[in-house]
Amino acid sequence: MKKVSLIILTILLAAPFVAAQSFEEGLELYESEQYRDALEIFRQLDDERAYLFAGKSLLAEGEYHQAIAMFRESAKSDRPTVRDESVYSMAMAQFRLKKYDHALSNLKEIIDRENRTGLRNNAQRLYRQIIGYLSVNERFDVIQRSDNPSLRYDVVSQSRSLTDAGTYRALVNELVRMEPDSVLQAELLEALDEEMELRPFFNRFPNAPQGTVYHIGVVLPTFDEDDPDFTIPRNLYQGMLQAADEFNSLNAEKKVQLIFKNSAENADTTAAAFTELVWGRKADAVIGPLFSEPATRMAELAEEYRVPMFAPLANSDELNLDYNYTYQLNPTFAVHGKMMARFAVEELGLDSLAVITEEGAIGRSAAVSFRQEAERLGAYVSYFIEGDFARRGYDLSEFTEVFTSDKEIADSLGYRPTQGLYAPFTGQAASTLTNLLMNDLEAMRSDLVVMGSEEWADFSPSAFQRRIFEIYHTEAFGRSADSEELELFEEDYHTRFGSDPDQFSRLGYDTATFIFNNLETAGNPVYLNRALRRASAHDGLGLRIDFDGRRVNQHVHIRAITPNATERLEEINQNR
Repeated sequence: MKKVSLIILTILLAAPFVAAQSFEEGLELYESEQYRDALEIFRQLDDERAYLFAGKSLLAEGEYHQAIAMFRESAKSDRPTVRDESVYSMAMAQFRLKKYDHALSNLKEIIDRENRTGLRNNAQRLYRQIIGYLSVNERFDVIQRSDNPSLRYDVVSQSRSLTDAGTYRALVNELVRMEPDSVLQAELLEALDEEMELRPFFNRFPNAPQGTVYHIGVVLPTFDEDDPDFTIPRNLYQGMLQAADEFNSLNAEKKVQLIFKNSAENADTTAAAFTELVWGRKADAVIGPLFSEPATRMAELAEEYRVPMFAPLANSDELNLDYNYTYQLNPTFAVHGKMMARFAVEELGLDSLAVITEEGAIGRSAAVSFRQEAERLGAYVSYFIEGDFARRGYDLSEFTEVFTSDKEIADSLGYRPTQGLYAPFTGQAASTLTNLLMNDLEAMRSDLVVMGSEEWADFSPSAFQRRIFEIYHTEAFGRSADSEELELFEEDYHTRFGSDPDQFSRLGYDTATFIFNNLETAGNPVYLNRALRRASAHDGLGLRIDFDGRRVNQHVHIRAITPNATERLEEINQNR
């Protein structure tokens, strides 16, 4: 019996040591950023410190609601350091959930404590930063939700230099309206009227508070590894991950977090994923999806929820006509046509142009846009040829005869002079039409400058065509960054993912980097749309992004196909 009692006593005495040892192991994992492993240990311990660090681990993982539950437990501690650290961390989780009234209330609690701890200065700083960060709508929301008169006063008082006079007056009136004591109402009006006279208004983007985490949703389809489309979303996402790593390594006080959802190539699944990201994960912006039908559904929700979405590949001219929160990184066909027209008129100096396009083809919008922009710039569009070429067996000779180089024939038949021809062929017939067009022009010994769509990139001109013609085409994607930057990206990408990056890897990187930079400018994601409207062009690794105040990327690359075109492009670039 004595032996059994001795064993029990030994176990009881050892228990605190075992718990302490386990907590230290969890703490070591937490400090090495192995938050999931640390959480497993902390959850096994019935200890106020374990509750605190379980909450901090969940906070680091973006599980904010669960983190708050843990902080509420540790905040019951009688130890001021544990209690205040819990309340401060809870405020941080609430801030990331955009529950600003709760976050400010908890910070105010720390600031107002008589038994002041070392966290008080941090709480004061974050308190001021959050108030300075709030949008106008968020300011009204905080003062209407908060039960703390002092907090409400601080929000209104500090709004004077951050809002215009009319908005500030409305905030003051709302604050006074919420005060039942008429004497205090008069005192509030007197104090705040004085501040209105003394403090100027500066219209600027707010600074993000220390500890800000921007949540970026990614909605892309997942495929089996054997599917030929598997690498497209995978490499897009890997490029985004690398951009996020770089942003986080360069910014100690603010971070980005990517949250992936599978769109499953389905409009309903895409809509559900987007809704979950916005309301469940508090996404500040969303990248995706890939395909037009899901993108259209997501654009509708982006408008309803007022959360910007960025379509990396969609180039439909219809996608964002009515949507103020949809951004297309891939220039539309209309943009291709417009930019080629500018190149033809402003750079090549052509003042008489013709257009040929297939009836009902998606390239028709490029043709129409080319004509409109060329005429806007003062050029004469001699012919706009549109036909059902398939029904004619793709015989273009009836249309191309107007481009003969024989002046006598042209004069006798009244053909209008033309210096350049734009042929934005698209679809399966593009290659056939391109070859037939160039064969007709070659047979007539035409000297037209020929311009085409992206599909022309695969065109292989004959020896005669290479020697005689200037042929150009537009291209959305192409290297914009310098070679050194690209080499560093490729090295880092290969080190992390064990494969070489492709065009889609660079596109994912460029898209994410552009969004992160503009979120950093906006400070508060509420102002991201405004920041994007003011954004300057971004030279990415594989894409130049220039919205120019619009919601569709306005930049396309002009590429040369023949030596004459290459020589002319080099001359143009040298003279810029």
